[in-house]
Amino acid sequence: MTFEQVLVFHKIIQAGSFKSAAVELHKTQPAISLSIKKLEEELEVELFDRTGYRPVLTVHGKAFFEKSLKVLHGMHELEGMSQSFRNQEEPEITIAVDGIAPLPGLLHFFKDLGVRYPNTKLNLQFNILSGSEEKVLSREADMGIAHFVTDYSSLEVIPFTSVKMIPVMSRELYEERRISSQSDLAEIDQIITGDRRGGKGISFGLLEHGKKWRLKDNNFKRELILSGLGWGHMPEHSIEREIQENKLVILNFEDIHPRELDINLIRQKRHQLGVVAKIFWDELVSAKKEN
Repeated sequence: MTFEQVLVFHKIIQAGSFKSAAVELHKTQPAISLSIKKLEEELEVELFDRTGYRPVLTVHGKAFFEKSLKVLHGMHELEGMSQSFRNQEEPEITIAVDGIAPLPGLLHFFKDLGVRYPNTKLNLQFNILSGSEEKVLSREADMGIAHFVTDYSSLEVIPFTSVKMIPVMSRELYEERRISSQSDLAEIDQIITGDRRGGKGISFGLLEHGKKWRLKDNNFKRELILSGLGWGHMPEHSIEREIQENKLVILNFEDIHPRELDINLIRQKRHQLGVVAKIFWDELVSAKKEN
């Protein structure tokens, strides 16, 4: 049995006749008939009932059709992968994404890339603070979407969008502690996402002399704040519903207040992107220009 025979078998079903299949496959009708005859001889069953005007699948033919669909689909995938290799498309690309980045606005880019380049696996790595920059510098990621950038000599940095970071506290805790000024926050845990770069690590929006609870997970931080265990800065897009439902109170004092942070596209200057990664980078840059 050959893939060519399976292909001919399916083309006859799709086209409705041996003659039409021959036309679509650019073969002679006798060649099509011979291919199916050899397949039936090998299987020792008839796949088509040829007594009528058009060939009809036999019981064995129907069973063979159902099983061979997987084979045909698999071969089409291999053919697609083969074309992808010929186009020099990389098997996978990795993008380091800052945990505060407005992911809902980026999802359509990621989805569209997967549809257009199904043979290139898209890996998304979610990081906090300087994590995305470190992944790009170490070449664990092809590119990054990040706020914290320090090594401008090694990286190409393009401002892409922005995110509003909002200091919030659960309404229950706010009312219980009767918050009226910034000084009232000093004795309440400020829940912070931080990394280990440097002696104290990098963190954002610290209240000097206040109590701090340092984490490495933005989702856990959100849950702790909602549970009334402290206060902290969160991306606006991640807490919009809770603010609307009056579960969270926005803090707005002299040093602790909402602020906009730039989100950048970053990649290594000396590292050439692959075919698909370069297309994705260019499209993100173009989207920024259009906005």
